[in-house]
Amino acid sequence: MRSGGLSRRIKENLEGYAFIAPAVGLIGLFSVFPIFFTGYISLFRWRIRRGDFVGLSNYLVAFGTWGNLAILAAGLVLIYLALRLLRTGPTGARAARVTVGAAALTGGIALAIVALAGVMRTGDTDLLTSLRVTVWYSLGTVPAQLALGLALAVLLNRKFRGRQTYRVLFLIPYIVPTVAAAAVFERIFSLRPEALANQVAALFALRPLQWLYEPRGIFQLLFGFDARISAGTIAVGSSGVGIVAWVLAYLRSWAVGPSLALVAVGLFNWWVFVGYYALIFLNGLSQIPKQIYDAAEVDGAGRFMILRKIILPLVSPSTYFLTLIGVIGTFKAFNHIYILRTAAAQGTVDPMSVYLFFTFFHQARFGYASAVAVLLFLIVLGLTLLQRRLMERRTFYGE
Repeated sequence: MRSGGLSRRIKENLEGYAFIAPAVGLIGLFSVFPIFFTGYISLFRWRIRRGDFVGLSNYLVAFGTWGNLAILAAGLVLIYLALRLLRTGPTGARAARVTVGAAALTGGIALAIVALAGVMRTGDTDLLTSLRVTVWYSLGTVPAQLALGLALAVLLNRKFRGRQTYRVLFLIPYIVPTVAAAAVFERIFSLRPEALANQVAALFALRPLQWLYEPRGIFQLLFGFDARISAGTIAVGSSGVGIVAWVLAYLRSWAVGPSLALVAVGLFNWWVFVGYYALIFLNGLSQIPKQIYDAAEVDGAGRFMILRKIILPLVSPSTYFLTLIGVIGTFKAFNHIYILRTAAAQGTVDPMSVYLFFTFFHQARFGYASAVAVLLFLIVLGLTLLQRRLMERRTFYGE
């Protein structure tokens, strides 16, 4: 009897593995294997065929020196430890944990800035620029899409005539093929004075703008801020004496803000994904019982209080999900950026994904491009783990 039950259990397990084997095989062949093979290619000087083994030299090209990589690693470790210390601990030790955590966080950020300034001095400046573009692109799209998507979802959650029609209309940009939509936006943001974007700018008494052709940052355009690095600064920085000057120069490169061309690309991203975000938030809002709203109104809660105390906590799973896929999506975005990018923008709209594409296909530096792909994978993985640690405790899944 016991052996019969064991054989039946083994048979059921084998049947289960047989059912999932095709999916596991496809995922392993097209997802897992390419990751490891990319890491393998990054260790060689690879052109059309495998060349000499170079170890971590391709990564050294990106960082410039091992010192830059060591300083960056130390900064990231300090930031990780700071986040652990700043998490809620015993009440008696809370003040000490906050003090030490704040000091570690400050030190970690300072070390990371010094390391990135060193990369700007001795490493791949184009890669560093693409990383800055990617960060600006993510910061300029994900938070705005979350806010606009939630606001639109709250409006569409009310009962009014034609509600389903509006839900479909706002989702159309997400359904339309990306290439076709990007081609239309390219005409909207063209240089012609009669282009739609310039017509809207004219309503605010603004002259026609360059939009997708403008490489200067928006803060530079608004306030006349100039972040160019002078020849004297370069000379001092090259001697190894003026690391502070290089850090200041690196910070100034951030201070100009994203280029106007990147802002235009971000507006396209808003148009595409706000409707999708609203749909996900609508699903979360539909799970909130009406009795909760009624009880809040009886207690005298206003709209802002209902939003802060009821809606935001109860849609936190949707917020967590959208934040996660939004950040990952911005770091791997390619199609619409490739369509909307122009040579006049001077690379200010090229995130790491586009830089990786040109390094691999145009320059045929397969080994170095694979190293960049590994770095991009590690950055996305780190950001995913960081978001999970920061948001998981603030996400309410109910009972």
